[in-house]
Amino acid sequence: MVNSVMDRTLRSTLGAAQRGLPMRPLFGQILTIYLKDQSQETQQAVLKIIRQLDEEINTNHPDSAFIAGFAPALWGKWVGRDIPISTEVLDHGLHFTDTGGDVLLYIKSPDKKSAAEIVSTFIQQLEPLKDDIQSLALGKRPDGRVMGGRYVDHISNPNDPISLAEDILIDSEGIDHGASFAFTQKFVFDWPDLNSQSGDALDAVIGRRPNGEIISQQASKAVNAHIHRAHTLDSNRDQRKLLRQALPYDESNGHASREEGIMFVALCNEQDRFEKILQSMLGDRPERPVDRLMDFVQGQGGSYWYVPSARELEVSGVRPGDDTYEDPHWKVRSNNGYMYYNTQDYMHQMAEGYYVAGDQPSVRVLSLLSRTFNHWRDGWMKGEHFPLLPHLKDLLPLVKKDKVPESILERKGLANFVTLADLLSSPDSEIAQHTGLVRVAAGELIVGAIPDFTLGRGKEVVPYLNEEETMAAWLKCQLNEWSAMGHIVPNFQTLVDYGLAGLIDDFDRRAAEAAKEESGAEKASFYISASDSFKGVQAYLTNWAEIARRAHDHTTDRADKENMADVKDRLQRLVSNRPASFQDAVQLIFSFHAALHLVGELTAFGRLDQILWPFLEKDLKQGTITLDRAQEIIDCLWIKIGENAFVNRAFIYDYRSYGTSSINGLGGNFPQGGGINQWVQQVTVGGYKATDSSVPEGGANPVTLLCLKAARRIPVNAPSLSLRVYSGMPKEYLDEAAASILAGGAHPVLYNDDKLCEGLFRSGEAITRAWSRDYAADGCFEPMMTGASEFTFGNVEPMAALEQALNQGSTYGAAGSVHLRGLKQTFRSPIASQIKTFAQLQEVFLQQLAWLINRSYSVILNAYGNYEGICPSPMLSGLLDGCVESGRDLTAGGAKFHMVAPLCIGVANTIDSLYAIKKLVFDAESARVTLPELTRCLICDWGYNMIEPFQDKSLGPASAAANAVRYQELREVALALPKWASGDGDDEVKELGKWFIDNMVQMCIDAIRKPSMALKPLLDRIYDKYGPDFEFVVTPGVGTFEGFVGDGLTCGASADGRRSGMPIASDMSPVPAPQDLPPAPVHRNIYQAMASYKGDAVEIGISNAAPVDMNIPEDFPLDRLQEFVAAFAEGEVGGNLITLTCADLDTYERASEDPEKYNLLRIRMGGWTEFYPTAFPDYQEQQKRRQYFEA
Repeated sequence: MVNSVMDRTLRSTLGAAQRGLPMRPLFGQILTIYLKDQSQETQQAVLKIIRQLDEEINTNHPDSAFIAGFAPALWGKWVGRDIPISTEVLDHGLHFTDTGGDVLLYIKSPDKKSAAEIVSTFIQQLEPLKDDIQSLALGKRPDGRVMGGRYVDHISNPNDPISLAEDILIDSEGIDHGASFAFTQKFVFDWPDLNSQSGDALDAVIGRRPNGEIISQQASKAVNAHIHRAHTLDSNRDQRKLLRQALPYDESNGHASREEGIMFVALCNEQDRFEKILQSMLGDRPERPVDRLMDFVQGQGGSYWYVPSARELEVSGVRPGDDTYEDPHWKVRSNNGYMYYNTQDYMHQMAEGYYVAGDQPSVRVLSLLSRTFNHWRDGWMKGEHFPLLPHLKDLLPLVKKDKVPESILERKGLANFVTLADLLSSPDSEIAQHTGLVRVAAGELIVGAIPDFTLGRGKEVVPYLNEEETMAAWLKCQLNEWSAMGHIVPNFQTLVDYGLAGLIDDFDRRAAEAAKEESGAEKASFYISASDSFKGVQAYLTNWAEIARRAHDHTTDRADKENMADVKDRLQRLVSNRPASFQDAVQLIFSFHAALHLVGELTAFGRLDQILWPFLEKDLKQGTITLDRAQEIIDCLWIKIGENAFVNRAFIYDYRSYGTSSINGLGGNFPQGGGINQWVQQVTVGGYKATDSSVPEGGANPVTLLCLKAARRIPVNAPSLSLRVYSGMPKEYLDEAAASILAGGAHPVLYNDDKLCEGLFRSGEAITRAWSRDYAADGCFEPMMTGASEFTFGNVEPMAALEQALNQGSTYGAAGSVHLRGLKQTFRSPIASQIKTFAQLQEVFLQQLAWLINRSYSVILNAYGNYEGICPSPMLSGLLDGCVESGRDLTAGGAKFHMVAPLCIGVANTIDSLYAIKKLVFDAESARVTLPELTRCLICDWGYNMIEPFQDKSLGPASAAANAVRYQELREVALALPKWASGDGDDEVKELGKWFIDNMVQMCIDAIRKPSMALKPLLDRIYDKYGPDFEFVVTPGVGTFEGFVGDGLTCGASADGRRSGMPIASDMSPVPAPQDLPPAPVHRNIYQAMASYKGDAVEIGISNAAPVDMNIPEDFPLDRLQEFVAAFAEGEVGGNLITLTCADLDTYERASEDPEKYNLLRIRMGGWTEFYPTAFPDYQEQQKRRQYFEA
């Protein structure tokens, strides 16, 4: 091994195993020996032969090895130790046969000749001892394939020393440390039946394609594939592995292409694991096994074996690093040294110490990651979903109530309490057990579990409305109990400052005072609901203390026992006390965060480094922690946040209802497919300190660096890390950020503080300098004042405004025989033939855009306050500045700041389309078409949909074809034009972009600050209700999030060359290549491209952030990337937010073909990081067509 720490940690277990155990077999012989007697003399003779065999191999055959196993009862008798095993399933004898035996010798060698030579050195010595020896010569083809050369084998084996030690080798303080159990079975293939199957049918039997690609295990189609049936979970819902070392034998009827069968050999550290797997393969009726592979194979002999440790046998042990192997199937990774394509390769390289940066995670962290990866892998095998939760009226005994309270607030508090105290965290709750919410590993430093609730899939909550209330809420605004969005930043600083008990005491005191007020009933209900919710968090901690106690009692490892005892004590303290240490603070923050997600409030973490640094600084001064230990704690936090992930979209279960995931007070259907793994778990680090000083003070600290290192080294999709950079930021943080980006997680997301802080400062009169410097990402990318803000937004579609400007106020995506010129949206502006100049078109376009901006605000303002009385958020409100002070829930306007964001989508497409129209229609040097003809061209989707009444079918197909060809030729011209923000160096398109963005931003601000007579009454109603100090903080933004596919569906063809209904550019990124053309991205200069984002409107005016999502190649030099990150921090390049996804087009192509081999490939999905193989094809194709940028 390269890393000495790894070596010391693992050597005790790995080195205790027989040297031959982990060796990948290519050829060999397996001997099952039946002894004449079981006397001590025979024991000594057998052991002597084995030790001589060990010496012979080490001396003369160093590339070979062996495993020696014994019948468990025999070895137990010889050593005076009971070795109990279970044989119930094996004894069924229908498809497996137990032929017993006393000694097993498995010789492994690189070729047949070596195996035969090795056997010849000891076979004669066995003659006086044996009653019988059954010997079988084994060997693979050179390509390593089995079943007639069709399938690769062994690729699901443990691929790293940590998994090998934990799943295969016994870990004890006795002499059996490093021992194992084995199962052997000689299977014969039924070749007539196999030959009768098609290739696809055989693939479905196995569950993999010939090159190892996994087949999605859809329950209705392939639930009984072999790899599915062999995949079982233990009581902790962990999938514990086997080390499979099977080899083919003989030829069937002399055919070289047909092996007679396969000698199955597998090892693990728990013998009953074999029984559970065999039971899963057989099902409830052994005569009709559910594993489809059993239809084509028959077991003829084998048994269970005990494989003693090297110390027990006094033979050579494993040499860590030299004798632990990586399967070639998984050995694919980026050449940049930071980016890993799959979990198997990652685990092997990290555990062996081959990581290029040299600071791989600790063995503890890698062990926990291995378990996490196994949980992800479960998603390929089975699709389990969260059950519906009971109604509050059916849970009254658990909340000690006789009836459901009248107050909706108090009902929500009780629903939160019972969710946290019982349903989703009690160690005895069937729901919690079934959904993995009480799963724990004894090595965890931070415990708890996030439910599998995401923006894309939805969530489950305890309902509390009655039928009439439910109907009324639906009719009013399509909201329900599932509508709490979260998606804002709680004030975890308040949590660690006061602790749960302190906050509950404050709520109770305020509730008592409010109850005395003449009109204080609603205020009292708010405090009661907050108190009940926080008491639920206390119960959650108490439950997890009990879970830790049980884990302590179950584990046999001394270090794990000490760790679980420490975890239990910590959780019990945090029920009543404030956190006293760094680890205390991390645990309390994560526990409350998990609790918020459990009750359906999907929220971010906020400025984690600013909260945690005082704790770490104190601990470091007191000598109670080291930075290495702190890194391990943060790494464990990263794993807890990211341990849930969906890797197989075939099993995606849709929890959403009509009211789920509303963010603007209205339910309905929002894009889902791109948000499958959007957990809303943003961590924000870096940035200026929250001061009012004229000169800002940098806030990056050692915890910032710990988080950046975790993001680089822990390949999860959540949390999504946001790094606030600023002028003068120390180089070590920027360099670490660059290395993390090369690791391929599309984070950290880079925010420029000098621009965004100024933008936020200007966004509202109540925003002080200190507050503008205290922002964090809300769960996607939108910056908001940490722990003090509510947030609502509405989309504005400039592309629709341009369609309407060309088409008399109608969008033409739906034009045709049903809607004629299209869907009528706004006023009838002049027909295309009356628009004589580009300036006139610009004027009409801005008029149309103004209508859409006002419509967006109208929807937001009319819906403001809808959540109140339907789906309040008392638990989240308890950690929001303003809510507790005012006694109002955040849904009742209680938060300190009320952020509203008109989010413009399709900005780059709009700019490119305006430019194309100018060049194709109005520029004398390049004009190719009239505006009416271009409009018809776009309505007919560039000639790909020649529709009535714009193409008269009575004129015949020749006429349609001629016009279609002309339109398609015109499209080629449009596609060849310079594109905005692509580094083309075209000043004209850049200036046009500036004109549009300047106007767009100012219009978004003026619509609220200088409202029209149409909007003013809506604003006045809100101001009258919430008081004279109420203010909307207006933060214009540009954000498609994951909606760049869905948002494009309603957009007709655009003049930039985009086809109707096809995806638009993500966020404020450059336009990708058209979806209907092959991906062939051009590599452009990143500095030239970012020059398009220079200017106050983009950098300061778009204060809700203007994300630029860029692809960079995997070989982007680290030093140049560090230079670019530094230039962005200094404000030398344009823009206020940038994301960089590192992966090559070829990598994407290969990942589409073999998703399991590229299961760590991640991409930026507008507002978060998604696993590329999980993304639906439309999203994958858009990602492949994004432009690439280099320095």
